Amino acid sequence: MLKAIKWFIISAFSFIVLCNVWIVGTTHNGIIKDSRMLIGSEVGLVFGTSQHQVNGEPNPFFNHRVESAKQLLNAGKVEKLILSGSKDSIYYDEAEAMKEALVAQGIDANDLILDKYGNRTIESLARLRDVHGYNQCILITQEYHAYRCLFIAEKLGLHAQCFVAETPDKRSHIWALLRELLARTKAVADLYILS
Repeated sequence: MLKAIKWFIISAFSFIVLCNVWIVGTTHNGIIKDSRMLIGSEVGLVFGTSQHQVNGEPNPFFNHRVESAKQLLNAGKVEKLILSGSKDSIYYDEAEAMKEALVAQGIDANDLILDKYGNRTIESLARLRDVHGYNQCILITQEYHAYRCLFIAEKLGLHAQCFVAETPDKRSHIWALLRELLARTKAVADLYILS
């Protein structure tokens, strides 16, 4: 029994490592840190996250994504932004929060498209294609998340680059980074095993 458990743990760990190597290795060329290197696109997709941390303080992941999205619009790299995120209630609406933040910084609301059903990365990307009718885009998120976004986008037949927003200090957000290792593994399972 102990031997079986041991081999299960080794196999699971190996699968996690394999999935992460596969995703990062096949998507790193689509990660863009300098907006001047981007090929322009009609639309940019901003992935939602909570505006505030659990302790009530501003969420730097949210703020950096909003800033990067504004930068692309102002530079003319995209014509419009799709703001995709969860909406659990009238009190929690990631897309609306991004819109309010961007409008407060001078962005025209007419350049913003709200997608309030982007509960998961794969759903945001599928809705970009199936609901909003785009097959080319610039994705906007932090680098650790960008690899998975590009991996899913390619599988869905989307032509995408990812403009990475600044990542907050990794030491203070280590759990988010570790959780991404498992999320990448789940993405492989969703796209190649469970589909």
